[in-house]
Amino acid sequence: MPQGARRRVPPKDAARRRACRVEGKVRVTEVERLGRSQGAYAWTGARPAVLPAGRLLLAGLGRHRRRIVAWALLLLPTWLAILYFGLIATDQYESEARFVVNSAARQSMPAGLSLLTSLGLGRSQDDSYAVQDFIGSRDAIARLRLLLPLDKMFRVAHADFLARFPSILYRDREEEFYSYFQRMVSAIHSASTGVTTLRVKAFSPSDARDIAAALLDQGEELVNRMNQRAHADAVHVAQLDLEHAQRRLIEAQLALTAFRNREMLIDPTRNAATLGELIAQLSVELASTRAQIRELSVGSGASPQMPGLRRKEAALEQQVAEERARIGRGADGLAGRIGDYERLSLEREFAQTRLAAAEAELVRAREDAARQRLYIERVVEPNLPDYPVHPERIRLTLTVFFGNLLLLLIGWLVYSGVREHVAE
Repeated sequence: MPQGARRRVPPKDAARRRACRVEGKVRVTEVERLGRSQGAYAWTGARPAVLPAGRLLLAGLGRHRRRIVAWALLLLPTWLAILYFGLIATDQYESEARFVVNSAARQSMPAGLSLLTSLGLGRSQDDSYAVQDFIGSRDAIARLRLLLPLDKMFRVAHADFLARFPSILYRDREEEFYSYFQRMVSAIHSASTGVTTLRVKAFSPSDARDIAAALLDQGEELVNRMNQRAHADAVHVAQLDLEHAQRRLIEAQLALTAFRNREMLIDPTRNAATLGELIAQLSVELASTRAQIRELSVGSGASPQMPGLRRKEAALEQQVAEERARIGRGADGLAGRIGDYERLSLEREFAQTRLAAAEAELVRAREDAARQRLYIERVVEPNLPDYPVHPERIRLTLTVFFGNLLLLLIGWLVYSGVREHVAE
């Protein structure tokens, strides 16, 4: 080969490396695998320069190391999730209970109406949602604190820095504890079955069961208060109507008693009947006397009985006139008294009828309130867990991993789009 001529690089090696001449030196821009038995040649003029295979191997290892570091940084959320859920996360126990809010009317309902109720025409669904909202409310927390050392149950020293209260996620404030409590306690109502499932998480099995049992007791107390309020509202109007009817009857009876004491008459209608019978008897006797006078006048006008009969006739006429005057004499007559007495008697009868109707309405209202009475039926009592089911380490780790991959894919798509846009 002539001096100064370049040696032709084998095609196999030329395809695997590229070199360019920069200031009399050879710069290798891309090196792929080369056989250990061959050297990598680069020429600067007529003088060959040989790059050892070991140096190229170190360059490849450095690039591989950088890729490992880059992927480790990109998958940092996954590594943190593996570290936390595998080594740091504290076990949490879950106690579960199930209950149904029923009413007495629904239990005694015929089959057809029960079907309609199950299709959503009953009111127990609304009451179940009310109990569900109460379980996660601030009022429930305040009542639990009176029954259990609630703060001590969640302020556990051995719990990890994310699970306990307070933590880096929840500060030591009442509103923060309310949010934390809602994360640890859940109540889910199924509209299809009507069953409400209560789940309570805690750092010990007994604490989880005690909190669940106390929440069920508080739910029953809430239902009892709702029953008392509904019963009071349903019976209150009927009770007021009954009291009003009683007052009217008492007033009518007092007015009738005052009339009798004032007029010195027990029953003016009976006195009027007695006077009527007396007037009738006097009228009969007067008619008989007049018949005798007429008979004596026809036979012998100078009969010694005639003066006595005349006096008797006059006396009977005067007596009949006086008795009739007692009945129809103005406002002081027996007829006016009978009118007042009958008016007072009618008022008393009306008051008695109103009182009887009010009593029947009160009984009906109480029966309706009893039929609408609600109660909590415990389907499943709070259990004592023997194995921690939270946190779900594998599922949460896989969730973080796939989320991490999704973010990487989105970032790569954005980067590729920007790079193509810049290249254009």
